Amino acid sequence: MLIRELILPVNAASSSSKRRDGIVLITVWLLLSVGALAIAKQNLSVPGLYYDEAVFAGLAKDFVVSKKRLHMPGCERPIFFGRPCPTFVQPYLGALKSWMLVPGFALFGSSVAVLRLTTLLWALLALLVFMLAARRALGLRVALISGILLIADPNYFFLGLLDWGASVGAFLCRCLAFWLALLWWQRRNLLYLFLASLFLGLGVFNKVDFLVFISATSIAAVCLYGRPIWTELRARLSIVTIVCLGFLLGACAMIFKIGRIVSLTTAGRASMGPRELSEKLHTLVAMYDGSYFHRLMNIGGVFEKMYDQPAGAHALLGLILALAIIAAAIFSRERHLVRMIRFLLVSLFLITVGMLILPGAVRIHHAILAFPFPQLIIAVTCVFLWDRESTKSIRRVTRPTIAAAILILIGSDLLAISKTETLLTETGGRGRWSNEFDRFCRENKNRSDLVIASLDWGFNEQLAFLTDAPKLVEPFWGFPQYKELPPLPHQPQYIYLAHPTEYSLFRYDLVYLETLRGGGENVEISPYTDRQGQVVFYTIRFPAD
Repeated sequence: MLIRELILPVNAASSSSKRRDGIVLITVWLLLSVGALAIAKQNLSVPGLYYDEAVFAGLAKDFVVSKKRLHMPGCERPIFFGRPCPTFVQPYLGALKSWMLVPGFALFGSSVAVLRLTTLLWALLALLVFMLAARRALGLRVALISGILLIADPNYFFLGLLDWGASVGAFLCRCLAFWLALLWWQRRNLLYLFLASLFLGLGVFNKVDFLVFISATSIAAVCLYGRPIWTELRARLSIVTIVCLGFLLGACAMIFKIGRIVSLTTAGRASMGPRELSEKLHTLVAMYDGSYFHRLMNIGGVFEKMYDQPAGAHALLGLILALAIIAAAIFSRERHLVRMIRFLLVSLFLITVGMLILPGAVRIHHAILAFPFPQLIIAVTCVFLWDRESTKSIRRVTRPTIAAAILILIGSDLLAISKTETLLTETGGRGRWSNEFDRFCRENKNRSDLVIASLDWGFNEQLAFLTDAPKLVEPFWGFPQYKELPPLPHQPQYIYLAHPTEYSLFRYDLVYLETLRGGGENVEISPYTDRQGQVVFYTIRFPAD
């Protein structure tokens, strides 16, 4: 069905113009994919594997090799056909991303390169589905412009590679739902509606914040398309049943977790305090000015310090979007523009508000639920202004201005990606993203004589994915129950891992480092540094007497 849709769209399968449009779309998508793969080549080794990126990969690897290794508390892996099948990574986070990685690992083995290539290929597939849906709803030119703007955006590009928030799965689910809902609306085949609802449910299973997207777009649809929707519902009440069945099938596993998620989220909100809104606003600004990933990599993954320094890379998505919204407001009386642009604007506004009020939604993988609405708003407005009837002299001004704005936006996006890639090449990734820890994992991959103990968050998931033989322990999760930290076993087979001050999360490792450095014990504390000589982590060993 997907291949047929590429070449033979809805009601003009024999039309040469429609066939040509399909060929143009798939050709442009292939060119964009080749370009993205070429730029992403260096990211197969830099930056290093991140803890939250690795957990999805580790669970997928366990299923493929049928081996159960240590992972973070809260993950669920029931045995399925003799293999530990991941179902939940955390109570609010389903294991859809792990399932998406399984085919790549089964075919090509488990490595950072395969992990990131597989993630990028899913992101490119999501881009294709988005362009198909945009073409069906808004025409070929909108599909091409918005597709190019999306893949060139540094937020989408880097999340499509280094996805640690299950963003790619969420984007694929909403694009598939969008495309299938359009097919249902045009063909009135309930199978399409069932599948669209199924993917919306899978989006919720993937991560519960997907409910913000569903709520926002549903409210926008009722406000802007309420009458035709109501007319269709009154004519076919079975639609409600189909939608509920599809959604429940996709989301049922997550629905049973809602009570626990609410209690955990409420507790997390209380601990965050008034800083949360400030961090969310900073995230939105950094997303729209293209600086988020440069900031994140420059500071080594320490989110709390991302905004302390000026950004080293900028893109113009926020500025061009603001100009597009202003232009749309000026011409809002144009009947053929008003309903669709209003739907896009209301959806974008409600998603943004939803993320601002959702407790704990402070990272880029929450804020990017707003995509691809910014790209669609820009593309729709540009195409409308290009086609709008006006005098010849006005068109001589507006059309070059529109083309220049799009090219400048794409250029600024690519420049932000280039500056971020340069930073990664120079450093190999800093701090929590350093590939120096990947090297340590490879060196000890087959050391069955070792016990590697993580004294802080940020080590174990990479170890679980990149090593096979060492025994892994992550004792710091149990440290809060002690009034004083327990002494470390002094056996020579143990390697303890600790962060330097700037990268330590829970600070237990810093206490051990300080105590051991001043205690006069026979201990070896070895620093591991990145390409620029900055300490990434320490190993602590007690040599045999």
